Amino acid sequence: MAVVKDPVFLIVMTTIAGLAATGVFQSSAACAQDTVIATGEALADTIIVTAQGRDENLQDVPLALTKLTEEMLVARDIRSLQDLNGVVPGFVTTSTVGYSAAPLSIRGIGGANGGGNVFNDEPVAVYVDGVYIARLSFPTADLLDVGSIQVLRGPQGTLYGRNSTAGSVLVSTNRPTKYFEGYVRMSGTSVGNYATSAIASGPLSDRLSARLALQYSNRDGFGTNTVTGRDAGGSEVSTGRLSLRYEPNGSITLDLIGEYQERSANPALIALTSVGETGVASPFVPREDLAQVLERDEFAFDDQSFTNSETYAITLSGQIDLGFAHLRTTTGYREWQQVGAQDSDSTALRLFNNEGSTSSHQFSQEFRLASKDDGRLSWLIGGYYLDEQTGLSFAIRNFQGLFRLGTQASYVAAQQTQTFAAFADFTYAINEQFSVTLGGRYSTEEKHFTNDQIVTIINGGTLPPFFLGGATLPAGAVFVDPSLFEDAASFDDYSPRAVISYSPGDNTLLYASYSHGFKSGGFNSFGLAPAFGSEGIDAFEIGLKSDLAQDRIRLNLAGFSYDYTNLQIRLPVPTGGVDIQNLGSAEIVGFELEGTAVVSDGLTLSANIAFLDTTISEGMIPAVFSGTPPIPIGAPLPLAPVDVTGNRLTRAPEFQGYANVRYQRPIGSLEAVASATYRYQSSVYYLETNQDASTFRNTAWDEVDIRVSLADPGTTWELAFFGQNIFDNRHITAVTALGGFPNAALNEPARWGLAATVRF
Repeated sequence: MAVVKDPVFLIVMTTIAGLAATGVFQSSAACAQDTVIATGEALADTIIVTAQGRDENLQDVPLALTKLTEEMLVARDIRSLQDLNGVVPGFVTTSTVGYSAAPLSIRGIGGANGGGNVFNDEPVAVYVDGVYIARLSFPTADLLDVGSIQVLRGPQGTLYGRNSTAGSVLVSTNRPTKYFEGYVRMSGTSVGNYATSAIASGPLSDRLSARLALQYSNRDGFGTNTVTGRDAGGSEVSTGRLSLRYEPNGSITLDLIGEYQERSANPALIALTSVGETGVASPFVPREDLAQVLERDEFAFDDQSFTNSETYAITLSGQIDLGFAHLRTTTGYREWQQVGAQDSDSTALRLFNNEGSTSSHQFSQEFRLASKDDGRLSWLIGGYYLDEQTGLSFAIRNFQGLFRLGTQASYVAAQQTQTFAAFADFTYAINEQFSVTLGGRYSTEEKHFTNDQIVTIINGGTLPPFFLGGATLPAGAVFVDPSLFEDAASFDDYSPRAVISYSPGDNTLLYASYSHGFKSGGFNSFGLAPAFGSEGIDAFEIGLKSDLAQDRIRLNLAGFSYDYTNLQIRLPVPTGGVDIQNLGSAEIVGFELEGTAVVSDGLTLSANIAFLDTTISEGMIPAVFSGTPPIPIGAPLPLAPVDVTGNRLTRAPEFQGYANVRYQRPIGSLEAVASATYRYQSSVYYLETNQDASTFRNTAWDEVDIRVSLADPGTTWELAFFGQNIFDNRHITAVTALGGFPNAALNEPARWGLAATVRF
């Protein structure tokens, strides 16, 4: 299936056609309003969100957000945060290039491409059951017993304000029930992906209930390592979660959640350029056999890449009715450890190999006091504290296979972060139509950083004439020795929010908002540039939310303009690894359109499009590769300042499109559901520099998924057949550079599968 030539035209016309069709069906289906709820995604269902710290109708909240319920996640085969690509307008995930990192991006603002600096904070703030996750380690892992996912687009400076310059993702797992329930779900695919999950929930006493969730998944590698003959691209994940809910009376609810996850993966990387035995490489000239290699899923590692990680998490939350207000407290502790090794040049030569371990221990506490919304004034005030300890031990070995000499860059680094914040948000209803919201968050962060790095010669011998004049160096000779580096820094910010909303009727909301986002600076674990500054963003947004045609059509529109200053970007380090540096400023302009239509009883259409224009308005990078090939391996790398003014931001597609059609109808005594999903994304860049080089740019891509299920009316069992990427459209999902030379990760090939669920 070829990529659509004019995706915007196609998607817009499809949406218009769907809405027009709704008008045709409206008169005949108006009397069937009571049966619309049976579709499972009928507009008659009120979607409750917590984006403003209180339970509200999705259509009454004056900001751009998308909520996916548990039923939607299952029906659309959303198994991880990566599967939200396109489902949420402006949301982009990058598949793992190594070390299980999968940075998230919203509206062109994303984290370090392909992983990178473990000490750098992500601009998409992720919360799980109310706890902020400082080191995101699970975007690629399967979701387990998740009740809903809310994606808040744009900086959330007040309520979800820590490092949320792009937006926030709120993941809520299911709570224990007062009645017994459970299910077992098993699935398998044609490419060797298997998963089993089991859930049991119910009361232990009149006041105490529990919920146990277990899951195991195993993915065979979809590619082959031609050097070792082993599979590449596979993973194995085991997850367990125990939730307890205690309700001593009608005013107090306490939740205790414990979770453990063990994960192993073997990343599949492809070198995008040729590196020969002569020691000559060109980072911006594609290898001649690249198309054939991509088609065959053949990878070449002189050593098998792997990642093993463990995560422990405990959450204690409480809700107390104080009479005049609701008090919510959330305490979280999270521990994450990871070890891994990677052949970062992705060739059969022993050029760039690394291994190491990272760890993170975080403790957080938040208090929120919210009004009961029984008057014109609604308010929320709160405080937040975070203490995090992060460590890194890493070794990068370069050029061992060429000169029998090689260098080893060793890094042992640690960082402690302490964060304090106070926030408040007030909404005043002037009358039944107009309301005004004012809010703000004051944050202060302190970071203390140590880094001991040294570059040595692994084996003794004589270098080639083009490298240091053919000098003879003994084994263990120190090549670069910046010794121990230690520093501390503080970052402070006030992030305001202002919203004006107008509701001309019960089913329409217009709003205009301003918000400020802030992400603290920090320190680099690689290279010799030790520190980088904080970044900020000023966001202006206007929006429309409407339910039309007797609540059978939902149409939401958002337009935005960002002033993005001192933005943090990722740059390769000659000895391996990456540095974070600051650019001057960038401008982002875009719009998003979401539509859902109940065409007839059982038939629902959903679609969205996102347009994004990102431009670096002021950006001078002090030292990057000059891009003049060929570059002899081992020779001093040509570095020069580069002005990237006018270039686009990375992982910021100009167009995204999504469409889903879902049809449900009874067959005898059973219920059948069929759905199809289409995703489109235009090309993206992976470096701010050299944007005319094809090796650091992805092409446009599209994918089609289908799902057909059969269930009994009581949904005690369900059998589903599904297909993902059914036309086998292959494309690069991430590109990163080690020493300046690019390697890439791929999307998975077409796969067909069966899933069975039994409920009790």
